[in-house]
Amino acid sequence: MKLFYKIFFCSTAALLLTSCLKDDRNLIDPANTNNVIEFANTANLTSPTTSRYPLLSVNIPMQPSVTYNAVISYSGANNAPEDITVEVELASPAILTAYNTQNRTSLVPTPSTLYSLPQTKVVIPKGARQVNFPIVFTNSNLLFGQGYALGLTIKSVSPNNHIVSGNFNTMLFSLSGINALDGIYTLKYRFGTNDRNYDVTPVTWFYSDVTLVTASVNTSTMRNLNAGTSITTGVHAATSLGLPTSIPTFVPLLTYDLTSLRITNVTNNTTTSTRTALPNPLVTDNRLDATSKTVFASFLLRETGRPDMIINDTLIYKSPR
Repeated sequence: MKLFYKIFFCSTAALLLTSCLKDDRNLIDPANTNNVIEFANTANLTSPTTSRYPLLSVNIPMQPSVTYNAVISYSGANNAPEDITVEVELASPAILTAYNTQNRTSLVPTPSTLYSLPQTKVVIPKGARQVNFPIVFTNSNLLFGQGYALGLTIKSVSPNNHIVSGNFNTMLFSLSGINALDGIYTLKYRFGTNDRNYDVTPVTWFYSDVTLVTASVNTSTMRNLNAGTSITTGVHAATSLGLPTSIPTFVPLLTYDLTSLRITNVTNNTTTSTRTALPNPLVTDNRLDATSKTVFASFLLRETGRPDMIINDTLIYKSPR
């Protein structure tokens, strides 16, 4: 009899627990949660997870006028049930101050002469989930290296029964101007005869993943993604005895003329190095293809007491950095 009661009790408890779980499914079903209106992550979210305010790092092409689209999102499981008007305003300067204080940064408010907001209200259409909020930048070359940031806040939504996010209702944008060649590339390279034990193949190309990183409006440094990003370590890729390596303390700095589409100079950006570089005087077509963003550069690696080594590079654009 005692065994019967134990079995009966356990069976009843299991049924009750199953019933409770069935009843609670709606509590964890995403389809039954409310969407929120917020700024979407359209770039690299670089703020610490503990930061009160989120910050996106945004690269702005260096042009006389360029539009960057922040994105307003109807985030959640559902599409917008109706047209939703979202009004956006500049964030209070106190927000950037608070961000700097909390995260020990020194971001600077973007001068109002460098940007404009063509509109402050945008509409998330019925059935959609996002809408662009355009920001127009002028003379964006002035954004480079300044540590500028711009803050935006969702001021209101209409109809007002929709929920505004408590975490992403304000977004800070860290702005950096980038030149026309900035991006991720596939590097095809081969070397001339040398005394450095680097492989020489007159026909075959070697390959590496690199970035061209903006140094100014018309200069870029080459960073070898397979050898780290520090500008003080070996950056230009090399191959020795069939194995990938790099040229120590050699960071190519490319200078170009965007009007003539010519590579006008190649130097070593590591000034403490004994290695220098200069364009190959026997090659007259160092250039860039504006359509495909392909870069062709032949140059000499020069080092005291050693013969010059020819480096032939072709950089094929893959994607933004």
